[in-house]
Amino acid sequence: MHNPLALFTQEVLDALLAHGFTIFVRQSYSRGKDHFDSDIKEAFLFTAYKDIGEANQHFQYIRYDGRKYIYQVQRPEEYERLKIAAGQPAGYRNYVDKLAAKEWRPSAQMGTKIGNYIRAYTKWKARDSSISANLFLHYGELMLRLSNGNDEIKVKLSDVERL
Repeated sequence: MHNPLALFTQEVLDALLAHGFTIFVRQSYSRGKDHFDSDIKEAFLFTAYKDIGEANQHFQYIRYDGRKYIYQVQRPEEYERLKIAAGQPAGYRNYVDKLAAKEWRPSAQMGTKIGNYIRAYTKWKARDSSISANLFLHYGELMLRLSNGNDEIKVKLSDVERL
């Protein structure tokens, strides 16, 4: 599974706090587990918010995730737990909802899968115009925005990867 997200570090935490983000939603993140690394027990994704209402919407969206949690930095014990998570404790991989690279470009293999998805699920013709693909997150779910210049669709990255 493709994992384009950056690790949650103390530097990232400090930068988010400096920009006014004070609420963090934690959720399970299976893409963050390297199945070849038996030392990793769990992987989590942290999404930062300035507004508790938006954080609560995210929390509702992931309501079935048994490992979900909302941290509020004004609570000293939760801030300390965030600092521990940002330190990448043994057995865990913690990621933040930011891409590791400034600009995401699909690999050749991913490009093939995107083409397969377009052929299977759209009526777009490759010769009509070039297809653009942009990666984004929606409540912790990696999504692709595919456009042929005239039309645009949003699809889960996992749906494209299956092809």
